[in-house]
Amino acid sequence: MTPWESLIRLISDGEAVKASVANRAPTSLANRTQYLYDRLQAISAGEALFLHYQKVESDAAPGDLVYFDETFNGYKKALAAVEYNESAGWFMLADTAFVVGMVYQKTSNMTAHILTAGSVRDFDLTNAIVNGSATTPGPYFLSMQTPGKLTLQKPPIGIYMLYNRGDGTFHFMPTPRDLLEDHIHYRFELYAKPAGLANCITRGDGQVHQVVAPDVNESGWLPADHPIFAGAAPDGAKFGYNLSKHGALQRVWPPVPSSSYYMEQNGYGLMIAGSPRPTVIADTAGLWWMEDCYGMAPWAPSYPECESSSSSQSFTPESSSSGEPYFTCHTPLEYLGLDDSRLDEKTLVLWFSKMVYKTDPNVVTELSPCSEDSPILVLDCEGDPAISGKLCLSLDLSLLDVLEPIDGYNVVKGFGADTVQKGPIVEGLKAGTGAEIVGVGAENVDWELSDTFYRGKLQVQLRDTTGDPREGEANLVAMNDVLEDYDNTSKLFYLYFPAGRPSSVRGRIEVPRLGLSSPLQMKLWFWFVGRSSGAIPQLTATYRRYPEPSSPQSLPSTDTDIVGGGWTPGLTLSSGQYAQAETPFFDMVMGDTIFFTIGWSGTSGPTDGFGIMRFGYRIEVKP
Repeated sequence: MTPWESLIRLISDGEAVKASVANRAPTSLANRTQYLYDRLQAISAGEALFLHYQKVESDAAPGDLVYFDETFNGYKKALAAVEYNESAGWFMLADTAFVVGMVYQKTSNMTAHILTAGSVRDFDLTNAIVNGSATTPGPYFLSMQTPGKLTLQKPPIGIYMLYNRGDGTFHFMPTPRDLLEDHIHYRFELYAKPAGLANCITRGDGQVHQVVAPDVNESGWLPADHPIFAGAAPDGAKFGYNLSKHGALQRVWPPVPSSSYYMEQNGYGLMIAGSPRPTVIADTAGLWWMEDCYGMAPWAPSYPECESSSSSQSFTPESSSSGEPYFTCHTPLEYLGLDDSRLDEKTLVLWFSKMVYKTDPNVVTELSPCSEDSPILVLDCEGDPAISGKLCLSLDLSLLDVLEPIDGYNVVKGFGADTVQKGPIVEGLKAGTGAEIVGVGAENVDWELSDTFYRGKLQVQLRDTTGDPREGEANLVAMNDVLEDYDNTSKLFYLYFPAGRPSSVRGRIEVPRLGLSSPLQMKLWFWFVGRSSGAIPQLTATYRRYPEPSSPQSLPSTDTDIVGGGWTPGLTLSSGQYAQAETPFFDMVMGDTIFFTIGWSGTSGPTDGFGIMRFGYRIEVKP
């Protein structure tokens, strides 16, 4: 709205004549006229009361309901809620529920005209209504979920705000009230039948009604000691109502307060809890029937489906104070006010009330651990187990010992004000090649069939490999009538031992000077290539050791046979095949330099000779 201008500046002597000077006074008068027009529009909108230029939250919009916040010293969006007054011992409306008006028009980012009461025309309520239409007529209430908004569906904390005519006009009259006076009456026709198969009895046979084949999937009444009730039945109860098969009743159960119920049987009121001998009892756990004599069950004695062959209990006579025996059951006709011909017409009607603000979504009516082995304990102020009243929660960490360990590396490491702090840890370590894991108390657990992982306080160190086998390839240093050949088909270079003349190769092996155990032994391995079909012939195989010199010494002058009489690889190859053969072991020492010779006489072999494509050695600790 245009602000009111209290001062009109006129043209003064000596001012330059220009449009801004000449138009100054008319502009001020125009602003005043606009202000009066805006005020007139607000008045003409309806017969309503307003507070003008009031401080509001910056995000408050036209249509938002507001309450006065003393700390903010202005108006904030309202919300239906209750809070517990510890000094008084009861619930009361929260400050946010005391609506004093509706934002009618924003005059700046943090100021607005506020409607306080009355009838308003030509105002769009779309922004004010949660999940609804401004054209839907009816009473609207303050929302419990969205601050500042209206809802057509009356919530448990029902605070009336306005009546919407649906044509752009509404009557605004916020009415906070005492919620303890707000309640709802319920009426339900119950299933007057057994949940399953009942026994057959007749008047005067001394038997009582039973459900001999209970079925939790049927509506009606079950034995009070059925496992579905988890032992919650009161002492003396005979039957319990299967609430799980009466959804409409289960959704609003229990009555609040618990004594606010009434029950009729065939139009006659039954005795309830507090009577000398109640027929029916309602509590937070369920609805219980306390009688089982003939005609007194919650179904007719002549209920058509019954089991005549089942065994039935008989009631036992007791003695009165005068010593005369009597039966514990009432006389059905006297109690019901009916004759025998009407015992097959049984109807049950339950009436009860429930305070609206104490509906299950808003107030805790009962609190208990999720399971018997839960570490969370619910106690009363004396430290004893309890489910209602003034409760305390405790955590028994000793019960966590029964939990089984699980795989995973993200764990809880701490707790913040409103967060659980999690982070990764090492779940297990496995030693790789050249490493080993040691540690005092390190736990070795086979989590996989082929792998061993470690956990606990561990140390990772290099593994002692001095006793491990070593392998390597030898250096070629000399060839005697041996050719380097190339197989164009397989794209292979190899050493060719031709038939018909002696040939040999000499190689060198440099044994490491450190990192080996003793005593040691070595063997040579070769990959032979077949050029024509036939067995690889007997070969000469010799070696000569050059030990690591600690001082000047003479060079060795002779070779030693690896195999006396010659070495036979024991391979038969066709052209284009290759295979591996190994010599026997021979002794050697760490730090040695070893020269070896492999030779062939050129006779008694394949017609086209053979080849060697690769050769090397293997060192092991001598057994």
